Amino acid sequence: MSTKFVKATIVLVLLSIVVNAQTPILITGTKLTYPILSKWIAEYSKENPQVQILLVNKNNTEGKKIDISIIAHQPSTTELQINKQIIPVNKYALLPVASNSNLYIKKHKNSGFNKKELEKLFFDESIFEESKEKTKSPVIVYARESQSCSSKALADYFGRQSNEIRGKKIAGDDIYLLSSIKKDSLGVAFVNLNYIYDNNSRKLKDGFTILPLDISKEETDYLTNIDDVIYILEKTKIETIPVSEISFVLDNTAQNAEVLKFISWVINNGQEYNHQFGFLNLDKETQKAQSSKLNESILTAVK
Repeated sequence: MSTKFVKATIVLVLLSIVVNAQTPILITGTKLTYPILSKWIAEYSKENPQVQILLVNKNNTEGKKIDISIIAHQPSTTELQINKQIIPVNKYALLPVASNSNLYIKKHKNSGFNKKELEKLFFDESIFEESKEKTKSPVIVYARESQSCSSKALADYFGRQSNEIRGKKIAGDDIYLLSSIKKDSLGVAFVNLNYIYDNNSRKLKDGFTILPLDISKEETDYLTNIDDVIYILEKTKIETIPVSEISFVLDNTAQNAEVLKFISWVINNGQEYNHQFGFLNLDKETQKAQSSKLNESILTAVK
């Protein structure tokens, strides 16, 4: 064995040790984003095998230095610490759903709810006026616990606080909301659309119906297929369907070039995977603005 070959082998081994010893990028946050995050990480790793990125359950972060936190609501000024920055990476929509057995919803199939009526339905106990008397709500509202991102996003859309959402609070992710309303013929809930539709058929899951909304017939027809829903929501704003940004939150005081490069890839390349998992793309203006900011930050971080 030649001396040159031995030296080359040693160099390769040392380089391998350096790469493998690199501190991994740790990401955590709201669970509804885990499917798309896992896809982003997998695809980015194919192009950048030297960078290790780990998705950490938000209940298992003690003692860990988290590089990126994910939120799916617009944080208040008290939530966002002064040394943090927020970077939108995609969007998601919440649709009002009920079980097919919900008789009240069936009665109103020809008169869709407008935004004001939906607000009353989900936030006010006495909502309808009949013969000049307010009557108790004919449905049972189900919602995630008040601190969840989807509850905060829903409340914010209607100009309310998440603790004002009435009805039964369900722990865990949106799959438990669907399970609850499927068992309850009076149940209604706003649910993230990637839980409502079947990923393979792209159609509404069996046993559920979307609340009739005060929208055009064409827009109503779009609601039967998740890809059509995404198409119309990226094209125009529908007042009765809340849409919220999903954002990465990171520390301004610890700029890491590899972290910033990953986020830049998500904004510029990762958008193509959003629809597959039921998420909406960033609008072009936001995408361009965030990409420009990140490029500047990467240049600063690598100096």
